[in-house]
Amino acid sequence: MIEISLEKRCLTIDPITGALAQAVASRAALSSALLTRLEQLAVPYTPLPGWSVHPHTMRALVRRYSVQAASYPLEEVAQWFAYQRYGLFLLPGYQPRFFSHTEQQPISPPRGAIDALGEACLGLLLQYLYQGRLLARPVAAAPHVVCVNPTTQTLYLGAVQATAEQTVEASQRLVDRALPRFLPLVLAANTLHHSTQPILGLLVGITLLSHEQWHCALAEVRVAA
Repeated sequence: MIEISLEKRCLTIDPITGALAQAVASRAALSSALLTRLEQLAVPYTPLPGWSVHPHTMRALVRRYSVQAASYPLEEVAQWFAYQRYGLFLLPGYQPRFFSHTEQQPISPPRGAIDALGEACLGLLLQYLYQGRLLARPVAAAPHVVCVNPTTQTLYLGAVQATAEQTVEASQRLVDRALPRFLPLVLAANTLHHSTQPILGLLVGITLLSHEQWHCALAEVRVAA
């Protein structure tokens, strides 16, 4: 089973913060002012109940929500963790071989597999926390998923960043780094969507502590009326 721990915080974007976020797109010098403003508005992360997810469920979520060309992301990540810690025993077709690992030898994580698992975990969060139904997977950097809650008719723009840094704090850093790029998308969607239907942004940072233990930091972004 895959154990997933969660924490969440909510951000309400007021007009001043919204203007700063839109200006950062053309004036990078304002990014520090935006980050300072976000720190003032941010509330601490609140832990949520964790989940135990079967690997078969995660594979189905990869097929449904991920756009990565990763056929076996769980197996790739498990091999990477095993090689990083102990070395890896493989059968290449001839005699069995053991590939040892030393501390001086750099190991690049399987980027496509990690991104695929991150997108699958985003889909899991949207389904179970927000009862979201998949509407689209945009072909762009973000948002990665657009969902709707059929009961409340709330639209969700979901984006995710994933890493294998193996620290809980890494997921929060991913959210902090991606917020300046994510906020203009949420603001633009609220501006262009001329209806009373609420639109929320969900930015998720995921770190793989091991191949069976993950941590998610979720930032829920809403625009003040």
